Amino acid sequence: MPPDTSTESSPLFGARMAGALWLIVILASIVALIGGTSLDLHGDPGTLAANALTSASKIRFTYVILFFGKICYLGGTVLLYELLKPVNKSVALFGAFCGLAGLLSGGAGSIHVLSALSLLEESRRATEPVASQLQGAAKILLGTVPRFSGEDVYFGCQIASVGYLIARSYFLPRAIGVLLVLGGSCFLVTSFTNFVSPVLGDRLAPLLLPIVLLGEASLALWLLLRGVNVEQWRSTIAGRATINPAAQ
Repeated sequence: MPPDTSTESSPLFGARMAGALWLIVILASIVALIGGTSLDLHGDPGTLAANALTSASKIRFTYVILFFGKICYLGGTVLLYELLKPVNKSVALFGAFCGLAGLLSGGAGSIHVLSALSLLEESRRATEPVASQLQGAAKILLGTVPRFSGEDVYFGCQIASVGYLIARSYFLPRAIGVLLVLGGSCFLVTSFTNFVSPVLGDRLAPLLLPIVLLGEASLALWLLLRGVNVEQWRSTIAGRATINPAAQ
């Protein structure tokens, strides 16, 4: 006898919340990119300190926006896991863990930058030789922020796995899944290219990253505006329960 799924709660609210959170993540990333600032890690500590202190407010604002985006990303990751686990729980769990690992990996770099900024601000109030020592310590901290970030690799794997699940599902457009698989692959290519050849990575990023943005934006807008096909989502749960009753 097939399992009764009529009592399953509707996934529409969770789907729309996931879409809203994912859209906030995209907008936060765009705001941080436009309003962000970069520091030249070459040169003497004094020049570095002057440049960092000049842009201190913008740097802190950027990291506040990114931190808020990470919180939304975490929420969206959990909701997407709940939404997609009926397709394949193992792959959905893998994607969720990749998202969490990416957040933790990226957080370490943020702590280094903000710690360095605090040292530079303290050096402005200190006298020599303490000021020079603080500036040198800040430059060391900034130098530990890697160009090749495991954060991007984890996020690329998550995006690709979400795309795979959507492409295998019947309750979301498969075209969005294909776009996300391509986007996740592009994310991985740019990440590893930045490690092997930063110059080539800088050239490829403007060509490949728009594919990532297109896939993620398509998913976010579809979930927010259309949600999912509830009947197909419930049918997927029923089908998996029939194959593996212990999964319920």
